Amino acid sequence: MQQEKACPHDPFNWTYFFIALVTLLALPLMHVFLGWMVFFF
Repeated sequence: MQQEKACPHDPFNWTYFFIALVTLLALPLMHVFLGWMVFFF
């Protein structure tokens, strides 16, 4: 396993990138999920 210490900002950028992706995907899905929950219950 190679440790890339030349790019210390890389993991942070990927972390924020995945957080943004999860947030953008979770916001509409949460509304749909809550809608189904209200519809069924």
